[in-house]
Amino acid sequence: MKARMIIAVGLFLGTPIGQALACSQCFGAPGSKSTEHMATAIWVLMGVVMSVMGGVGAFSFHLWKHANTPLEPHQELTDEDLKPYE
Repeated sequence: MKARMIIAVGLFLGTPIGQALACSQCFGAPGSKSTEHMATAIWVLMGVVMSVMGGVGAFSFHLWKHANTPLEPHQELTDEDLKPYE
């Protein structure tokens, strides 16, 4: 009995009959307002994610660019090796 139930559920989920019984919210009706709002929400979230990733990339580029700049004269004095003067 348990095997028959599993097979029946598997066939129901694997055939187009299951999709035909879905509501407009689950299936995504092309003309419904909820589908349009969901598409807008997806684009907004994509924009947020891409702007955060762009900020991380810009900060990484900033760090990479400034890693190769020479030291300021006052920093060179503090990083000087003082062993020869001992």
